[in-house]
Amino acid sequence: MSRRNRGTTFVNNVRGPTSALTSFLNERGIRRANPAPVPTPSPPRTPANEQEEEQQQAEEELNGGTEASSSSRPTRTARLTRGRTVSSAARASATTSVSVDVGGASDEDDEDDDKDEDEDEEVDLVPITVTMRSTRSTRTRTTATSRSSVATASRVTVATASSSTTGPSAASASKKRPRKKDVSDDSNDEDFHDITGYVSRSNFSHKGRMPQGSNKIEFCSRCRGRFTVKAGTMPAVDEDTGGILCSSCAGASSASNATPASKPVKRPRRKAQKAEIESQVPSLQDLCIQKIASCIEDVEAFGDISDISLDKICRIICRNRSLTTDTVQLFLDSRNMDLRLYDCTDITADGLRNIAQFCPNLRSLTLTLCGRINNDVMNYYADQLSDLTSFSLVGPILITDAAYIKLFEAVGDKFERFELKSSSRFSVKALEALCEKCPNLTHLRLSDCNLMDDDWLTPIATLKHLTSLRLRNPECDRLTTESIVKLIQAVGSNLEELELKGCTSLEDAVLLDGIRANCARLQRLNIMDCEEFTTEGIATLFKDWSLNRGLAYLNLENCVMLKDEALIAVTEHSGVTLDTLSIKGMDEITKDALLTLALCENLTHLDASWCRAMDDEVLEQLVKAAPKLKKVMVWGDHRLTECCPTKQGLKIVGREGDYIDLRFF
Repeated sequence: MSRRNRGTTFVNNVRGPTSALTSFLNERGIRRANPAPVPTPSPPRTPANEQEEEQQQAEEELNGGTEASSSSRPTRTARLTRGRTVSSAARASATTSVSVDVGGASDEDDEDDDKDEDEDEEVDLVPITVTMRSTRSTRTRTTATSRSSVATASRVTVATASSSTTGPSAASASKKRPRKKDVSDDSNDEDFHDITGYVSRSNFSHKGRMPQGSNKIEFCSRCRGRFTVKAGTMPAVDEDTGGILCSSCAGASSASNATPASKPVKRPRRKAQKAEIESQVPSLQDLCIQKIASCIEDVEAFGDISDISLDKICRIICRNRSLTTDTVQLFLDSRNMDLRLYDCTDITADGLRNIAQFCPNLRSLTLTLCGRINNDVMNYYADQLSDLTSFSLVGPILITDAAYIKLFEAVGDKFERFELKSSSRFSVKALEALCEKCPNLTHLRLSDCNLMDDDWLTPIATLKHLTSLRLRNPECDRLTTESIVKLIQAVGSNLEELELKGCTSLEDAVLLDGIRANCARLQRLNIMDCEEFTTEGIATLFKDWSLNRGLAYLNLENCVMLKDEALIAVTEHSGVTLDTLSIKGMDEITKDALLTLALCENLTHLDASWCRAMDDEVLEQLVKAAPKLKKVMVWGDHRLTECCPTKQGLKIVGREGDYIDLRFF
């Protein structure tokens, strides 16, 4: 059933969905006949009627008395014609205006008669003398003048034999038979309303109503097509029927009468973001670099390009996993002093060996994800790279202590920076060789080393020139508070960077006895995931810390026990010097403490994710106080809305409902 034919009818005081057939019958004025037909009085007997009865009896005698020998039950013809004899005038009207249905019978008659009885009681009837109820498919349109006679004739169906349908009367009736109504053939709605009072359900429910706050779906009264009515607009109305019209049916004249749509309020923040993104047009150099990186396998040589451009190409092809043993040759040159390969996964041991062969003058080498490097390659580096001063390895799982010791002995006093990450074979023996053979080491970064424990801190304490120390993610409880305090007391006077990320067992003594008393030159402090540090320890560290002039970088991420006093002490001591601050996960911080961030006037990066008290007022004060602010992370801060003020060049990442662009990360 099509949607447009569903509706509510009030013809019989029954409200509910109506079918297409019921709507069609109601439209044509056809009603259901009474179950028990009212017998009509027989006409007075005339000589013509007597002659017809005698002719009928003669026909029955010719049939051999079959009907006389049947049971006392009346025949089908008698049941159909009992009480349904009409006058000759009505009979003629029914013959000319009602179509003939061959073999048609009512459902009630089919239920009373069996199949065998129908075959035995087959009779030949004259079409003019007998009229029966017409079926649904033989209903025809009637005029107002003949409606009364057709209503009487429509309650009887004409059933004739196959031989009688070939006559001229049957031919004329078949020509007048109306075609079956198609689903898409719409009737005149105006006449339909006038006759039956039928109103479409959609028109009954929503006709003449204005959309409230959201878009609505309506149906055009002319083309029956679906269309959307936007919130705040009035659709065009048909002047003839009063129905709603779509834009195509309304035309230019109706569209001009429609109420103009109210423009949605555009957020200036999104407009600023869009303008900022569109303004970031890549330079010609960047476009060339991207093109070269996409066709790196077809490039034979780079020629004369700067080290910065070479590093950009390397980053792009490493991100695309296109750095292989063949493509790495493009970055190897005897003039190179610094080489960084950001993904060495697909470079074999021979390809890594070629680095020392083609770049013998290297001073700084960084190999990330170098799982294929082995002892032979390290020994070759020790022989060829005699000028190496900085060496960084990420993921060297095959190198043993012997190869490390040989390299440290080869580089000697010139070695200044060593970084090792994700190694399970580097032991305290190799670390002792490093501290002994390379006493001028200034940067030492050991991360995710499974064998790291308190024994490692003793040789590190001998490095008197150490300015940067990173000890990340040791095994649980491998580094204790006492050993860390002794290490900081030994090397803290020159430290500018200290990172104790993931040292979960450290307590406040590290802050008070170690950092506060010895780290006068400290500028960068990372105590991320140090859950045992308390509010009193942090507050005591920064309160009246006259030995230190202020930190430029501070990471307090996931220090969940810290409260307002800790953040207030930080902003009062280092508010002027702080460049980057992370207070992610400090859920106990209140709005009063966050308002003190306005003291950080030189702040450029802030991570305040999962600080539930962060709201529009706090960020507004920070934006006004810190003109250099570039990026703010606010993941999980549900009180921060899109109405908070911003400025050009500031990226707010993580706010609910924001348009997030990947370039923000």
